Amino acid sequence: MIDEGKLFDVLPLYYANMNSTKRTKVNQGGTSSGKTYSIMQLLFVKAMEVSNQIVTVVGQDIPNLKKGAYRDAKTIRNQSTELQLWFPKVNEGERLFRCINGSVIEFTSYKDMQDAKSGKRDYLFVNEANGVPFDIFWQLYMRTRKEVFIDYNPSARFWVHEKLLNRYDVQLILSDHRQNRFLSQQQHDMIEGIDDYELWKVYARGATGAITGLVFPRFNVVDALPP
Repeated sequence: MIDEGKLFDVLPLYYANMNSTKRTKVNQGGTSSGKTYSIMQLLFVKAMEVSNQIVTVVGQDIPNLKKGAYRDAKTIRNQSTELQLWFPKVNEGERLFRCINGSVIEFTSYKDMQDAKSGKRDYLFVNEANGVPFDIFWQLYMRTRKEVFIDYNPSARFWVHEKLLNRYDVQLILSDHRQNRFLSQQQHDMIEGIDDYELWKVYARGATGAITGLVFPRFNVVDALPP
């Protein structure tokens, strides 16, 4: 077994994902809770523990991946001398980390469900899943041999809530910034200081928010109009 303590500092969220016995781990959380970073740390370990593993990290599109999971992965590798020995080179053109044991971590996106039918993998990570259509996710899920990781900020209900959370093989892991000890007090205070309740609920507490994009987002349903 790989000793992650020799590779990097981890949050409790890392162990919550590592210790889960469910095939699919759904990470719902607020901003800066460490979801993406912790999952990427765990995927590095998964790739190192067994040779010739294929790890696919999927995002809404390549620009989003480059600003999110791919950037976190490069940071994690660059801050660990031992990880750099295990993953000597990063293929920037293909967004690929190749391990000395033959495992690979690839970062990609898919334009439609037909595109998603290409290739199989051992581990799947759908980053910011509310930007990825369900039909694409399902094709990737069905072609994943081992474990599936999902993360998102819950600004509104979407296919994860409707189609996954009631399944026996899915675990919901909740998180928010308060468990991230790597943030400064100023960062914690900024998040806690969000003055719009719906935004605070989503980004400070990781709770599922109201549907966005409505002209009048707060309203009551009544049986009859007042006289």
